[in-house]
Amino acid sequence: MELLYEASNFQIQLHWVLPFAILGFAGLYAVYKGKIFVKFLGIIALIICAYTLAHFCYGYVSIIETYKHGNYQTIKGKVENFQPASQGGETTEDEELESFNIRTVHFEYGKTFIEKFGYHRPSANGGCIKKNGQQLQIGYIPTEAGNVIVRIEEVTED
Repeated sequence: MELLYEASNFQIQLHWVLPFAILGFAGLYAVYKGKIFVKFLGIIALIICAYTLAHFCYGYVSIIETYKHGNYQTIKGKVENFQPASQGGETTEDEELESFNIRTVHFEYGKTFIEKFGYHRPSANGGCIKKNGQQLQIGYIPTEAGNVIVRIEEVTED
């Protein structure tokens, strides 16, 4: 088997963090140096940053740490009902999603991954799940939002 993806390789990207860092520093500055209305805006900015940080930490712990402790399920089989994400327009959320089944387990992912912290790269963007019939072993964590893919291995037949 060839390992194609593993959630423990998750890395925080600067372009995710930088806007919230700027918003947080601006909020702190506004709270300490601004007039009453500016202080109010600063408090709102800090609340947004705190919520985002809490959401990020919860997602990280509930998915990445769960995976690192080996608390996930696996399924092995052929990709079925593969529906690639659209290559162009993002006019609706459905166009951003890619989905497939392995036996009775359904997987769905796309560009809006922050809620799930798992595999999220559509085939049109260089993803490793490309077509029906591809033989894979998928590690996943079931959540209320769907099955989060934490490990992908391609089964090679010798």
